[in-house]
Formats: sequence, C-alpha cells, structure tokens
Amino acid sequence: MNILSVFLIFFFVELIFDFLLDILNLKTIAKTNKIPDYLNQYLSEEDFSKTVKYTISKEKFSLFQTLCKAVILLTFIFSGMFGKIEIYLGQWGLHSYIEGIIFIYIVTFILSFLLFPLSVYFEFVIEKKYGFSNMTVRMFILDIIKSTIVGIIISFPLLLVLFWFVDKTGDLWWIFAFIFTTIFQIVLMVLYPLVIAPLFNKFEKLEEGTLSQTLFSLALKLKFSISGIFKMDGSKRSKHSNAYFTGFGKSRRIVLFDTLLNSLKDNEIEAVLAHEIGHYKKHHLIKRIISSLAVMLCGFFIISLLLHYDPLFTAFGFAGSTAYCIITLMMLYSSSFTFFLSPLFNWLSRKNEYEADRFAVLAVGNRESLKDSLLKLGKENLSNPVPHPLYSFFHYSHPVLSERIKAIEKITI
Repeated sequence: MNILSVFLIFFFVELIFDFLLDILNLKTIAKTNKIPDYLNQYLSEEDFSKTVKYTISKEKFSLFQTLCKAVILLTFIFSGMFGKIEIYLGQWGLHSYIEGIIFIYIVTFILSFLLFPLSVYFEFVIEKKYGFSNMTVRMFILDIIKSTIVGIIISFPLLLVLFWFVDKTGDLWWIFAFIFTTIFQIVLMVLYPLVIAPLFNKFEKLEEGTLSQTLFSLALKLKFSISGIFKMDGSKRSKHSNAYFTGFGKSRRIVLFDTLLNSLKDNEIEAVLAHEIGHYKKHHLIKRIISSLAVMLCGFFIISLLLHYDPLFTAFGFAGSTAYCIITLMMLYSSSFTFFLSPLFNWLSRKNEYEADRFAVLAVGNRESLKDSLLKLGKENLSNPVPHPLYSFFHYSHPVLSERIKAIEKITI
C-alpha cells in the first residue's frame, strides 16, 4: 500500500465520521419538541423554536461546508495543483526561502478564495436571519484585508526563520525551530491585546461606577493583578456575547463584550469575571501553553522525520522534498490524523471549565449568579440545548450547558 492510499484511508474515515456526527446532532435537535426542564424558566416556546431552527441551519451549513472543503482538498491532490504551482514559481528565479513562503501564500489564498462564498453566506444569510450579524459589506471586506495584512506580517518572518533553521542547523533543526517558535508565540501573546486586537475592535476601560467597583474589588479580593477591565465593541459585528482573558505579564487584561454587559446584571457579570480569574488561579493558561507546546514539539519532530521521505512528496505531486512542501501538507491535511485526539483535548478543556465554575461560585459566595449568567448567555446566543453526546464529545471544548448547571448545583458553599 503506497503513502497516498494510507492518507486517503485516514482522510475518508475522518470525513465520514465527522459527517455522521453532524447528522446525529442534526437529528437530535430536530426531534426535540419540548423545552428541556432546566430551561423552562428561561426560554419561551418562541425562544426555543428559534434556537432549534438556528441550530438546524448551522448543522446543515456545517455539513455542506465539510463536503466543500473535502472536495477542494482532494482536488489539490488529484489535479496536480501543488506541482503546477511549484513549477510556476520555479520560473521566477526566486530565493528558495521566498519561493517557499509565496507557495504557502498561494495555496492559502486559493483555499480561502474557494471557501469565501460560504463565509459570506453564513455571515449575511444565516447570522442575519437570526438577528446576530451587524456586519456590513464594507466592514466584512476591511476585516479580510486587515486579517490578511496582519497574517503576512506575522507569518513572513516566522516562515523565513524556520526555513533558515532547516537549511543551516542540520538534523536538529526542529529543536531550534521549536525554541524560536515558542519565543515568537510568547511575544505575540504580549502584543495581541496591545497592537493586534485594537485593529479590529475598540477597547475602552470599563467606566467608573458600581459595576467597576464590584469587579475591581473582586480582583483585589482574589489577589489577581490586571492592567484593566475592558469593554469591547463586539456589537458592531455581532450580537453574540462573550468574555475572555488575554495578555501576558503586565499586559494581562479581562475583556467583556458590550453585548454581555447589556444582557447580564452586575452580580452575573461578577460571576463571569470570577470564572475568568479562576482559569488563571487554577493555572489553566500555563497548562494550556505547556500542552500546546508539547503538541508543537511533536509536530516539529514528525516533520523532521517526514522531511526527507521522498515518496510522500511525489505522492502529492511535488517535485521533491522541501520544508515548504511538508508545512503545506501539515497545514491542510494533518487534521485527518489528529481528529481522533480531539476528545482528549476537549476533555481537558471541559475539566478546566468545571474547575473555573467551582472557583467562581466559591468566590462570589452563591451558585445563582453564575448559573443565571450561563443560562442567559445560552439563551442570547441560541446555544444548542440538546447536542448529541457523541457530537459534544468530539466538538465541545466547554461542557454542555445542562451538565454545567448540574455541576454548579452540586457545589457546596
């Protein structure tokens, strides 16, 4: 059995399994004809009907998107697209590093261009239909332009240095590449809230008042130092609500969407902040960084093993083995081999969420504030109240809302 046959087996097994998960999830929500007991006080029949319809629309879209992406990825292989791009760039007489970077950009552009209509449909049809999207065409285009420019600015030096390591540091290049990439990511973590995020959204320090005093008092009580609590104008794009913790060191900050501030009471926002602080106090960020670094180190090691395995490259239509070829293949097709590891990482993430919930309940001294905030956010975001267990097992990084509420109710204060 040749290398392409092995890959295709993994590719189609992952594709079919993921497709079946979507169908199971779709059938589960479609068969649900009454409001789950834990949501009775929070959802009207009209709200529940809208939630069901939104979930069904998203699942149908996901099924179609999965098929489209699979067709595109297979077309890359069987049309000889990789080899044709390689030959085309070879005529330019570029330095090998620059040729490799441009190759990756061209492949990325083709994939993005072909999937662009789906992004437009989801944003301007599905999200608009259910009252979430506030996106304008101008904003949508500007976001793409800014994202592309930021992506090039970040990826160009990273790829350039990685290619240099492969070329100049011998068989142990992958260790040097790992160390450099780790430092690069830490720098990005510091710069993101200060430089990158403000390119897309406006961040304002939470205005002084009762809520501000409550939140800063909570941070002081929990001995959590932050550069500030910020309100983000998420509503200019979407009515979805969220809150997150970002930054590193002195740039560390809590970000609250304006939609969240408008939909929750002060005590509920306090519970949400306590949850985010809980992630830090329970060392979830450090654990997440360590686990991602371990995965990245394994990835670099695997690339180093495959880099000189010529049958792999010829099977995908490349003229020979180069660093940019293997990076492209990993970027496009590695999910076929890593998909079945997702439950492990989701389990760890859900475990962290339960721990942060427990921390939040004990920090604010009651269960109701966090419980009410989660139920309201679930209602506002039209979250699927009854996902299929196998689907959530593979796809949910957060616990299912019903399981999360049950866990909160069991916490002893």
